[in-house]
Amino acid sequence: MALLGELRRRNIFKVSLAYVLVSWLIIQVADVLFPIFNGPDWAMQILVLFLILTFPVAVLLAWAFELTPEGLKSTSEVDKTQSISVQTGRKLNHIVMALLGAAVIFLVVDNYIFPDQVMPDPDVDYRRSVAVIPFTNRSAAEENAEFLADGIHDELLTRLAQIANLKVISKMSVMQYKNSTKTVREIGEELGVGSVLDGGVQRAGDELRINLQLIDARTDETIWADTYDRELNAVNLFAIQGEVSAAIADELRAQLSEAEEERISVVPTESMLALESYFAAKQALAIRGSETLLTAIDRLNLAVRIDPQFALAWSGLAEAWLELPNYLASADPMTVRMEATAAANRAIALDPDSPNAAAVLGWHRLLHYYDWNGAERSLQNALAVDASNVNALHWYSHLLSWQGKHDQAIDVARRAVAADPLSTLMATNLSYILADARRWDESFEIGSTTLAKDPYSSLMANLWIAKIRARRAVDAAVQLEAWARATDRDIPAAIALGEMITRAQAGEEVEGDAEALIAQLNLVSEVPEIYAAMGNSDNTIAALAVAHDKGIGFRSLLSMRINPSYDFIRDDPRFVALLETVGLNSLNAGVEPR
Repeated sequence: MALLGELRRRNIFKVSLAYVLVSWLIIQVADVLFPIFNGPDWAMQILVLFLILTFPVAVLLAWAFELTPEGLKSTSEVDKTQSISVQTGRKLNHIVMALLGAAVIFLVVDNYIFPDQVMPDPDVDYRRSVAVIPFTNRSAAEENAEFLADGIHDELLTRLAQIANLKVISKMSVMQYKNSTKTVREIGEELGVGSVLDGGVQRAGDELRINLQLIDARTDETIWADTYDRELNAVNLFAIQGEVSAAIADELRAQLSEAEEERISVVPTESMLALESYFAAKQALAIRGSETLLTAIDRLNLAVRIDPQFALAWSGLAEAWLELPNYLASADPMTVRMEATAAANRAIALDPDSPNAAAVLGWHRLLHYYDWNGAERSLQNALAVDASNVNALHWYSHLLSWQGKHDQAIDVARRAVAADPLSTLMATNLSYILADARRWDESFEIGSTTLAKDPYSSLMANLWIAKIRARRAVDAAVQLEAWARATDRDIPAAIALGEMITRAQAGEEVEGDAEALIAQLNLVSEVPEIYAAMGNSDNTIAALAVAHDKGIGFRSLLSMRINPSYDFIRDDPRFVALLETVGLNSLNAGVEPR
């Protein structure tokens, strides 16, 4: 008790409390100021260590010395009857109260008036942009597992893309690095990413091994790596993808919401047969050709027959049907409409939160029902879950552009290019959107660059139409002939049609049978614009009416509001009626799909 009394008399407790409060305030102030002045991490560590080590020194000094009217003296030299430790204690009380008040004020200001803002970490932000390059198939040839490696890669990429704090490059761009000899650093520079996820898949009968590593694209250092050995079944495959997604998010400090945690761990099918059929279909769907789309439809139909609850397969099936008329002129419009309606509605019913299902439903609503408002809601829902979903960005840019919202459309199209920087399809789309805005030079510059990279891209099929719209008939004729050669069409017919269009736009008299040439070239959606280029209002409106009656929203029809080809018939009552029919006058909601 005597010791406790002496500690109190010498104000040891009050000095200790004052020291702790002062130290805490110093640390808080340093925590605010060090980042502003780019203070190194070790500086804060040294400061905290210094304050901890000097605490016993402060206590010893308070024990050994006392403040007197004559100054600081050793406690042993002070007569207790002359001690002013009581007065010193009162002063310390005031100091402690002041320090407590300062601490309270600091906490209020820091937490309520100027709440903490997380300082961006350049390294973390840089690493959160990720490219998932195609996985190597390390299986023996007899396993026939190439589609399995591609399918796992595609599904993992899709799950990572649904994590809001990550920027994930889309599939079309990363697929160009399949079997590439380029270094991680080169890939990172070309795609503008900070991290590259690489891996290998090995199947051995019913056993599966997946090796993955996340690499810093700037330093070529491994950020994270793991190996997964599991029995090969659908549940394990999706479980691995969920675990990997969560591990990468944790490593890159990308905090997951509850909804994101749910989405990355979902098991869309427990049937390995359905999943294998789906993976094979996705490979075919990505190639975008008449034969491959039909193959994709067959395999997706098999997947949903095996597992009717497989929402991803239903949304893939809807997408394949919607794309088919763009690559197969003989595709029956009503069959396409009916099949796409059934698949899109089934997909969204099974998984209302799926960005793929929402995107394909939005595009379907626009093409087949002219439901502009419903389509926009669905596409926005898709982007709310996956902001880099290229299908949703691609289709949404068209919807905005055809409504005349050109600045928004161009912004969305540029976002699609950023999400898929090496994709000729997204570059082509940006070229279209710029052409819709009548920014011809920008559009054609991108078009020329894209064709130089991929002479057989889908741009070739539409570039000559864009040049007709720009009233650059000579260029359009050259491009029309090039398109005919590339697609094995009737070249003399293409040359003759190009000459007719050139003469018409020059104001000369046109001779020839345009209808016969159109038939020889097997043109469908382009017909209204060809007649418009020749200034034939009756045939233009008749061709638009035929396109409408086919039940598919062709580009020539959906672009009527902003298409310069139709400027000469804008006041024609028949044209105004067509605009109203497809919802382009008032942009009201169309017929709700059933």
